[in-house]
This record gives sequence, C-alpha cells and structure tokens, in this order.
Amino acid sequence: MNLKKMNRGLDFLRGKYGAAKGEISIKDGHCFVGSTPLLPGRMERKIVELKKMTENGTLEGVSTLRFASFAPKGADMEAMLAKELDLAAYLGASDVVRVMSAANGGAINVLAKLANDVNVSVEIGAGLPKGEAPYDRHEIIAKRGVACDQTVDTHTPHASIRCYGAEGAVEYTDVDTELFGLSYDEIWNVRAAFALLQGRADAKTWKAAWAKASKAAALAFAADKAKAAKSIVLKKGIDTNQSIKVAEVR
Repeated sequence: MNLKKMNRGLDFLRGKYGAAKGEISIKDGHCFVGSTPLLPGRMERKIVELKKMTENGTLEGVSTLRFASFAPKGADMEAMLAKELDLAAYLGASDVVRVMSAANGGAINVLAKLANDVNVSVEIGAGLPKGEAPYDRHEIIAKRGVACDQTVDTHTPHASIRCYGAEGAVEYTDVDTELFGLSYDEIWNVRAAFALLQGRADAKTWKAAWAKASKAAALAFAADKAKAAKSIVLKKGIDTNQSIKVAEVR
C-alpha cells in the first residue's frame, strides 16, 4: 500500500467534506489512525449492502454465514482470518463465542459459532501465485433469502473494464471516483480513516472489535494444533457490531 497516496486521498476528503485532523499509518501490515486500528472491510460497499439486507428485512432469520478469502503465497493468514471473523460478527450482529479449525500449509478452514447461534464457515487460503490479486466471497443464508457479494456461481470478482494489448489483458474496476488511482485495499482504508475522523465510526468500538477478531483468529489456529474447539468467554462491554453511518456523499 502506498501510504503517501492514501494520506493524500484522505486529505482530499477532509478538505471537501470536513473532518478532524489525522493521518493513516501502517504497523505490521495493518492500517491505523493514531492508536485506532482501521476496519476497512466494514466500509466496503458490498459489505455495507449486505449489512443493510440483514437489518431492513430483506433477509429474515440469518442462520449461516459462508465466507472465503484467498491471497498470494506469504500472506498473513491469521490477519486474513481476523478480518473475516470481524465481518462475520458484524454481519451476524453478534460476537464469536466458539471456533474450531483444520489447517494444512497455506490454508485453514474454520467453523465458528456466534453468540446468537448463527453458524459461520470461513475458508482462508494463501496459495495464489505472487502478484495475483486477492479475492474474497461472502454469502449469507437466512430462513428467508440468500445474499452474496459475488455473482452467483463465480469465485472471482468481475472487472468493469478490460483492456487487451500486446502484453495481455489489463483489468480495471472503478469502485470510488473520488479516490481514483488508489488500489482496492487503499480505497477502503482511506474510507475507514475518513469515517473515523468524521465521527461516523467510533475509536473505542473499533479497538474492541479488532481485539475480539484477533483473539478469535489466534484461537482458531490454536484449535487446529490442539485438535479441539476453543470457546471464548464474552465480557460485558460496548456493542461492537452496530452499523456505520454511510457518508451522504460518496
């Protein structure tokens, strides 16, 4: 990720719409504003739409979440899993209380249970060729309705523009016209930082949410080594799974 370009994009949004001062930093591959970890997955438009469906009655009685995330070799699988478990808690509107898993080299399959009894399955793989774009898939199964952030029966995202030349095909997917030129991951980290600086996202909530997700991911890998499920005792505290108010102008 290009930190200079990201902070330039953040300054542009702050100047255009107004927000508190702040800048993005990167530590151990994760983006922060000050000491607050960013949760860019919660800002992705596809996740925003899925969250709406769980709250506006489109999906009734969510029972199962089926997620998958794949990245090139060498990617941090624990961080990848933490992101997916955070999204599971966010879309399922409840915290993870139990995890079990089976890992093999650059892959791990995880089964989890949320406190509201929603079932979660997550596939994590870090075996794509170097330079290949990572991709993910999130499916929600309910008593009434099914939703997915990928086209039915596909595993890779579609590109909105494809250019074919002498060196092969080049794909472009425009997801944010105000942050044109930034990569997919860079865009959502900037949007997450902007939401935090505007007060639409709460620093205490995000710190607590990321701590929960990181703990659940670590326990999932521990469960594989122990060949036994791991339980998480929930403590009373703030609700870390509330919807984030979307900016009126995007």
